[in-house]
Amino acid sequence: MSTRMKHLLRCITVSLLVSGALMSCGSPPEPRDNEGTPAEAPARAEQALLTLASCPVGSGDLHYAPPLRNERQDVGISGTSVFSNCLALLDPTLTSATYTVGNLGASPFSCLDLLEVGRARGTLVWNTGETSTLVQTRVAARVEGLLLTLTHVGSVESGKFQSATVLRTTTFLSTDLDACSGPEGLRRLSGPSTLTFLGLL
Repeated sequence: MSTRMKHLLRCITVSLLVSGALMSCGSPPEPRDNEGTPAEAPARAEQALLTLASCPVGSGDLHYAPPLRNERQDVGISGTSVFSNCLALLDPTLTSATYTVGNLGASPFSCLDLLEVGRARGTLVWNTGETSTLVQTRVAARVEGLLLTLTHVGSVESGKFQSATVLRTTTFLSTDLDACSGPEGLRRLSGPSTLTFLGLL
């Protein structure tokens, strides 16, 4: 995980708790891309991030074909998340959205990979018909008792809220992973989800 991604995760986790709150994260170590150039100017990193929109109520649904097991195999992954009770700072017409991840194509994957860093790209369609293309990285998988919480952090590649930072969390029952060791494998994961957009006006 990059230094900037770790820094963003620390900052936006706090912002998720207080919708619309301003927060100043300070200046993280200057990240660089593959060409060795600064990813963004330090001046921007020092500015406060504003909650542009948040959807505190939602549900995520992931499907695996063939079912996941503890051993890696070629698996196709698709999913849909539906969000409601959305509030947008400058656009009150936004009230709900649907996020879809199309068939990612069969690639080696196992139940153990659910707990590792992973990358996802999908499309969010708002109730207004506007879209946001999200590119996110799974930066945390936390098991607490019977719950498994996956946290994705990334950015809006294009569309509504372009260039904003986006945080998505989904919580599953950790006991669902028991199916990975069974004869049928894990076909599906579903659970509550939230979505938050952070950025500069």
